[in-house]
Amino acid sequence: MTETAQLIRAYAVTGGLDEAALRAAWVEAAAHHGATDVEGGSFTVLGDLADPGPWEAAERLWADPGFLVFPAGAGPAARLAVGRPVAGGQLLVLAVNRAFTAAGHRLAPLADALGAAYAERVGADPATVESTLDAGTAGAVSALAAEEGAGPTDVLLAAYACLVGRHHGTDRPLLAVRTPDGDRTALIADLSSAPSFRAVVRRIAAAPQAPHETPLSGAFAVEGADEPVLRLAGARVRRLRAGGALPDGADPVLTVTAGPAGPSRGLLEHRPVPRDTAAATGLLGQLRTLLDAALAAPDAPVGTLPLETGEQVRAAVRAADLTGAAPEAGPPVNARVHAIARAFGDVPALDGDGDPVPYRELTARAARITDALRALGVGEGSAVALRLPNGAGQAAALLGVLDAGAHAVGLAPKDSGERVKAVLAGLRPEVLVVAGEETGAALPTWFRAEVGGRVLDLDDLPSLPPGPVPADPAADGQDRWAYVAYTSGSTGTPKGIPQTHRTFGQFVAWFAAEFGIGPGSRVAQWAQPGYDAGLVEVFAALTTGATLCPVPARLRANPEKLAAWLESERITHFQTVPSFARELLAALRATGGAPSSLGCLLLAGEALGGELADALRAALPGTRVVNLYGATETVLATWHEVDAPAGAGTVPIGRPIPGRQVLVLDEEDRPCPAGVTGRIVVCGPHVTPGYLGAGGPDGAFRPVAAGPDGAGVPDSGCYRGGDLGRRRFDGLLEFRGRGDERIKIHGTRLELTDLEAALAADPSVRSCAVVTRAADDGLIAGLVAYVVPHEGPEAPVGSPAAWRATLRRWFGPALPAVTFVTIDRLPHNSGGKVDRRALADRATVTR
Repeated sequence: MTETAQLIRAYAVTGGLDEAALRAAWVEAAAHHGATDVEGGSFTVLGDLADPGPWEAAERLWADPGFLVFPAGAGPAARLAVGRPVAGGQLLVLAVNRAFTAAGHRLAPLADALGAAYAERVGADPATVESTLDAGTAGAVSALAAEEGAGPTDVLLAAYACLVGRHHGTDRPLLAVRTPDGDRTALIADLSSAPSFRAVVRRIAAAPQAPHETPLSGAFAVEGADEPVLRLAGARVRRLRAGGALPDGADPVLTVTAGPAGPSRGLLEHRPVPRDTAAATGLLGQLRTLLDAALAAPDAPVGTLPLETGEQVRAAVRAADLTGAAPEAGPPVNARVHAIARAFGDVPALDGDGDPVPYRELTARAARITDALRALGVGEGSAVALRLPNGAGQAAALLGVLDAGAHAVGLAPKDSGERVKAVLAGLRPEVLVVAGEETGAALPTWFRAEVGGRVLDLDDLPSLPPGPVPADPAADGQDRWAYVAYTSGSTGTPKGIPQTHRTFGQFVAWFAAEFGIGPGSRVAQWAQPGYDAGLVEVFAALTTGATLCPVPARLRANPEKLAAWLESERITHFQTVPSFARELLAALRATGGAPSSLGCLLLAGEALGGELADALRAALPGTRVVNLYGATETVLATWHEVDAPAGAGTVPIGRPIPGRQVLVLDEEDRPCPAGVTGRIVVCGPHVTPGYLGAGGPDGAFRPVAAGPDGAGVPDSGCYRGGDLGRRRFDGLLEFRGRGDERIKIHGTRLELTDLEAALAADPSVRSCAVVTRAADDGLIAGLVAYVVPHEGPEAPVGSPAAWRATLRRWFGPALPAVTFVTIDRLPHNSGGKVDRRALADRATVTR
């Protein structure tokens, strides 16, 4: 004799399930709750199922009269069955007989015990947290609901919608909602123009069912007080009921237990990408903070409801402030190089293509260059432009310029484009240093005629006889400029960014110490001349007794040859951009080798994907993989070592570099709560004082308003670069894209408006717009220029080749790959602006 199960619950499980741990946990939980073992065992593995998904499998099993039957008279009994549908994931079916419920046992405690026992065996799941409503809060929820003719769960749903809307940056979050009667709907929570939280509650209660859409902002489920809510650590568990399960794409998910007296318990699951182990706890805490504020002042505007307490905000601002953590500035970098030369005179300072240059010889060359510069009138505060390739000549010239009390600006050695002329015309350096330039070469000739400067050819200097190491230059002048780096500007004019000896020396000292650069290190010089990354490579090596190894120009863009070079040259430190690191990884995989000496791989200039970071760690098991973030205006701002699996999404940009405070602020300069996207602002004494020749205050350096209740926002320099970010709940920063039209591609920063201005200057172009085209992994693969040509019989005829030549004349080697598409007119949005989103969508299919 058998009897059918009295209660059956089915669940869809994704994300991984340890069946052995589940079996052991079930045996423990069932025994603890008085369920006797039954014939055939209380734990059943159904194996692979022919059904496409868990809901279809559950329907078939429920229709099977022989499924999950119990022996008659067996006493209180329970069973758990596990199956694997074709679509992936697993189906769990929990069933009990009549004797189980007749004895006063309930499914909810059994499910709780199963989840707890499973967690003990596989580890607690930080993605799922639980909270109970105290009597006071529950009463306030019910009171507000009664005032507005709503249900108590509507009040919680309103608070949840406000929270999710803030995190998704929308006032119309789309929520999947499941009610106790099994209905599944999609609800658009309209928070726009809501005068108060009370009004949101009213709107939620009256909101009609919306068509199911994606992407969902989150999910909200209401369960009865006796309804079992199954939690399995490390996995997503969704109850199957009429209409199916809540969609797997919903994140976060809040499940509320509601009885006759109202809501009593909330279970929040949050699995952000990239993973943040503190996110679920932090998000639930924000929900409690928002709900408490809303209940205390239901007529307050939604936008004023806090997600964090004042003390939490102050603590986050203090944690982001490392302005006091930087050591005292030591001697300028050039003085440190001379000190190293006195101690390690015969050690190779540079080694390229088997031609090492000892420190003693490098400083002797620098002394001769200093003398030559001074003879040309260069002195303290002068500007000197260096049009030199990476190598010993460039390093000696940099040292010679600094020893003369001047500051340097680097130029690409073969670039004679309009942008270089704009840099020289704006900076007006006293001297242009070249090597082997012909007397009548175009750029030196133009420089003499248009700027009135002098040209120093290093190849014209006599050979240097051996001699003593030059005397140490003066170690003062920390507030003098060390260099000026140029980047694009929104007006189309390159912007000069000066940095002082104090800032540059502080950063170089931190960089070398943090990444272990010193005697015996061999540092690759990969960055192009003129970029602060290249200057850091030079002086991080030369100020510590390491050897600088310039990457030969013929290898720089060839990943296969560069991979072999890294091994043959025994390189210990290599800095590049993620897109090139991906190509280098492919080369390493093709050869099956890895540079055995490489201790540090430093990645900057682009967002670093988690999958790429994990692949690099696997291919280079003995190498530190580090993600660096920051703008030229601050040298760099944050760093993060990828010392654990990163998974999907982008790698965090980490924590501030000593000497900097890195904040995420909203439009009113208020610190954003954890998880909420805002503008990244870098503050502190190591922010550039401003752009050269700006002609007035620049909004990028506008001071931050006073901190909240003395939160500690400094009144020193601030830089607002247009990047968006958010603070994770574990304190790490994430990069969330760019807030303007500035991009980085292959490590080169450009502004789309610069490209458009240059292209629009072509007489054949009537109007144009430039957008990015993303690769499959989300990195920028290239640019698409949409061109509306001039029409008419007398209009000049343009072509992609001519337009590309126009851009190359201005941007030179910095110009990335551009695809040109001619169209009749540019799309415009309701505000009259070019609809870049429409163009970007179109660019995804443009090749």
